[in-house]
Amino acid sequence: MSITKYTIAVAITMMMACSVFAADKMKGMQGHGMQGDKKDGAMQAMMSNPHHKLGMAYKKNLQNFAKALKSEVTATGKVDKDFAIIAVNEMRQSLKQMENHHKEMQDSMSPEMQERMTDLATMMDSRLNTTNQHLDLLEKEVKADNPDSEKIVAEVDQIMKQCEMMKMKGTNQKKK
Repeated sequence: MSITKYTIAVAITMMMACSVFAADKMKGMQGHGMQGDKKDGAMQAMMSNPHHKLGMAYKKNLQNFAKALKSEVTATGKVDKDFAIIAVNEMRQSLKQMENHHKEMQDSMSPEMQERMTDLATMMDSRLNTTNQHLDLLEKEVKADNPDSEKIVAEVDQIMKQCEMMKMKGTNQKKK
């Protein structure tokens, strides 16, 4: 692939992420609260936090680049290093932004809200840490002299698994 194709792939992925974020914003927060739970108000407040919204947009961006990398590797059976490096760099940037907005959201919450959301924050910290570990392994494999396509797909799958597990338990979120 040429650099032009990479640029187009990155642009398309960014547009997809923006359109998903815009669609979520248009729908509002309906269907996202914990139904019948005491934390409903706290969950609604957290999910309407601008940092949460941005963090989730970056999560979708990370997932889009992971899917693009996996699709390319599985379709060709080999690793295009230039493509893979660009995809992993974008995934790394998205993860860093997710971590930044997660911290900003936590810092913006009242002490009472932080206490009510301790379990959720701990879960998210764990998922971000595990995702970071798998991204480190993916990055190392992509930069190897002879990247192994099976190892790359396995690490991408683990990253996608962690992203899926970042959903709040008890929420009524629809899979997209």
